[in-house]
Amino acid sequence: MRILTLFVILVLTACGPTKPSIHAKSNNDISYEQVIQNVDLYQGQLVRWGGMIGQVANYENFSELTIVQFPLTRHGVPISTEPSAGRFIVRSEHFLDPLIYSPEKLVTIIGTVKTLQLQKVDQKMLNLPLVTVEQSHVWPQNNPSSSRTYNPKHDAPFLGYGYYGTGTYAP
Repeated sequence: MRILTLFVILVLTACGPTKPSIHAKSNNDISYEQVIQNVDLYQGQLVRWGGMIGQVANYENFSELTIVQFPLTRHGVPISTEPSAGRFIVRSEHFLDPLIYSPEKLVTIIGTVKTLQLQKVDQKMLNLPLVTVEQSHVWPQNNPSSSRTYNPKHDAPFLGYGYYGTGTYAP
């Protein structure tokens, strides 16, 4: 009887809803361009967007990030070398520490599309999509002072001898 009860509990918990992952690509990803063209159609929909933090603002009851949008890899990492489609605003009910969410850091968020919000960027007023955050991930920065050169083919520092080297030498 105990085994049957344990089996039923395991089956029921396996069927429970799970939160979407920052690292997993959704089948119905909604692009930034789609939301800009028709925000009413996508209002209340879940999006996975990322980019570079441009500005952090903490208010009494919420915090906001202004993010320069960049396309994401399949694992959710923003590709800052690709062209940006624009900016968007992320709102959180929680305090976002400006030292963690500092400008020029890469971030990926999962959140709900709310509306377009008017915001001044330099001297121009722009309508930016407002997203309330459910999950966020700040990506570590590459260390430019490292003596190792970056190898984009392998997404890690290049260690080896020759192009396909392993980084070790055994005579």
